[in-house]
Amino acid sequence: MTHRSQPSRPPQSGRALFVALALLLPLATACGDEDPVKPGPVGPLADAGGQDASTSTPDASCAGATCDAGTIFVPPDAGPADGGATDGGNTDGGAPDAGPDVPLLLPVDLSAPSELLVRSDDFAVLRVGVERHEGFTGPVTLSVRGLPSEVFVADRSVSADTNAAALVVSVSGRVGPGTLLDATLVATAEGRSISRPLRVRVAGPSFALDPTFPVVPLGWTDTSRFVDVLPDGKVLTAHAIASGSFPGGDGFVLERHLSDGVPDLTFGMLGTVTHPRPAVARLLAIKALPTGGSLVAGTAADCHDSQNAPPCTLLVSRFLASGMLDTSFGDEGVASASFNASPRSRVKLLADAAGRVSLVLSYYDAAQGGADVYAVQRWEADGRPAAGFGTEGRMTFALPESEQRFDQLNEAIQRKDGSIVIAVTLFDRSDSGWHGLGFVGLNGATGVASWNMESSRSLHQNVVADGRGRFVSMLNTAAPKFDLIVQWYDENGYRISTAGTYPMPPRLLAVGSAGELFFDDASTPYTVGQIEGGRGLAVVRFTQQGVVDMGFGTNGLVPLDSRLTSVSGFIREPNGCLLAHTFPEPGLVRFWP
Repeated sequence: MTHRSQPSRPPQSGRALFVALALLLPLATACGDEDPVKPGPVGPLADAGGQDASTSTPDASCAGATCDAGTIFVPPDAGPADGGATDGGNTDGGAPDAGPDVPLLLPVDLSAPSELLVRSDDFAVLRVGVERHEGFTGPVTLSVRGLPSEVFVADRSVSADTNAAALVVSVSGRVGPGTLLDATLVATAEGRSISRPLRVRVAGPSFALDPTFPVVPLGWTDTSRFVDVLPDGKVLTAHAIASGSFPGGDGFVLERHLSDGVPDLTFGMLGTVTHPRPAVARLLAIKALPTGGSLVAGTAADCHDSQNAPPCTLLVSRFLASGMLDTSFGDEGVASASFNASPRSRVKLLADAAGRVSLVLSYYDAAQGGADVYAVQRWEADGRPAAGFGTEGRMTFALPESEQRFDQLNEAIQRKDGSIVIAVTLFDRSDSGWHGLGFVGLNGATGVASWNMESSRSLHQNVVADGRGRFVSMLNTAAPKFDLIVQWYDENGYRISTAGTYPMPPRLLAVGSAGELFFDDASTPYTVGQIEGGRGLAVVRFTQQGVVDMGFGTNGLVPLDSRLTSVSGFIREPNGCLLAHTFPEPGLVRFWP
């Protein structure tokens, strides 16, 4: 063992105690510890080579997954996170002396998730990409270092003609759910190595609550917050500053939290950035960007209601990863557009690889004979209205007169060619045979719109994108059973047929209680609703044929924690966990999938 140098010699009694403990530690390890690893974060080991993570002061060096929690398992002798050479103690200002114990950098880039979710007493696959450069073409050995003996990962050899491998991570049942284990993914070859940090999060049973993520971790006092998850797993929220009168508005607040719900103290002032903008009356949407920044949409004070005659100004702000306005966008970070009325349903924010931003909305337009209008406002990466797209970057489409009934914007997908497709649900209160689902398509270059109506006698409860360029609709079948089924539609809004016919299972959830779809990593659809008979909330999973999966849980149901009376707004985190709003106890909860 290599001991760290100390600034002063400890008292003799303390030194004797340290030596005695150092001699006893290997003996205790050899005898084996039969106590299970307890749930929750695990503290640093003795001689972990750093400060106790529960007492260290956060600073800029905590970038990455290793600083996302307050107290975590610190792998012993994990080595530098980047696998690079250290200075080996050189203090003379010259070139560092790279001794035999300092590995040389391997010219390989590793691509892998920064966090892996593994269920206790189960296994998960860590998929690793290997990109060779600088003329290196040889085989590479992949390993994971720094994990306790209760977690096993066999090394994998990646041959010279292969650029990817899968490592199987097995976790003993002795490791409790909620445990966080920090380790290092290492690639070695020809005496050289490269590494990157890896966090293993141990999960419990499906759709159990993560005990390390409190039910109300953010201290919310209302349900008007907008939430999204950044690519690194941090949680970003936005909420309006309360106004003393309406119309009005005092701006809004951005907050960022680490993946465990703890405020990110490196963001703004102790995790909060306030943007006092008197013109912002209410917020409409938030979207995390791949850069670590975000987009926030809101209304100005001139937006009174969904049927007013005066214009309504919508504002879209773009923020840097620091939470400050990106002044290269629009007018000092804000782009605006004026419409004939306030949005009457949800809005969607879209962004493409070129940095263009699109705002999708619907509104009731008295100037067009009371038509329901669907609109897209598109800005270039610098906030200028997109040239050639409609008029000054805006394209509107009024629903055909034959479809003028209750309708709602549900989802919007932007394709690689820049075209946008909007899913619209239609509902008629007097004639159940006149329900339906339609799609507005807009050309990516010109904004020219088209309409595709999917006829259906069933009520489409919810339409969402599955992350693979498809729309998925959850709908009720016709009376008298009103069972839930799922249908898929391609990126143009045309139904995708599912092979085979299957008998409908018995109804599991109370009619109308399930109104939202969400997905796991394999794009399998789920929903949550009230169990018939008022027996609480439960999750239902659907098969690829669109019917309820009766093999899921017990008779097709997985009950949720009895403390939850309502959950909605599901967001899938990069590691596969699911965040959801709770009501009436406002806040967030995390589920294991």
